[in-house]
Amino acid sequence: MKKSILLVILLVIMSMTAFADGPRFDHMRSVLIVNTTRQDEVTNYMTHRLMQPFRIPYWDRLQSEDCLSPQDITEDKLRTLAKTYHADVVLVPVVRTWQWRQYTLFFHYDDELITEYAYYFTVYAYDSQKETFKRYSSRGFDRESASILNNPYDILSQAMDQIMEKLPYKRIPTDIEGIRGSLT
Repeated sequence: MKKSILLVILLVIMSMTAFADGPRFDHMRSVLIVNTTRQDEVTNYMTHRLMQPFRIPYWDRLQSEDCLSPQDITEDKLRTLAKTYHADVVLVPVVRTWQWRQYTLFFHYDDELITEYAYYFTVYAYDSQKETFKRYSSRGFDRESASILNNPYDILSQAMDQIMEKLPYKRIPTDIEGIRGSLT
């Protein structure tokens, strides 16, 4: 009898913790990363890289069912999403251009593969506390031998590193008084 009561209590406690809302900490900020209508490998990579610095205990990542086209990204739209989801920061990754080609030259007799790429990535950011709407971009193009440049993720990583460096939102937010006092 004691074992069955203990089992029931244990099941109740486990179910309560499983269905509990996510953890909340003092001075926690929330970030909403919104998907765009373009869903491909490059957009997924951008979204994945944007999620990396926003982790517990300083950030709460919110899920959005909304999907925006690049033409619909305006300050008013992101302000509305921030109010709807109660988000401090709204981020929207947009792939403007992505081209990756590998080919051989027509009259070239050594059969060397050439890699050519061009990209233009933008992350739109709306900060609801400061009520600012900004855009952070990275663009580039080049042509190189495929023996040197054969992995598109090398280029994607370099482009996202540039954008992440420009973004003012870091792993530990420095604009919150309680955190700033404990870091110094």
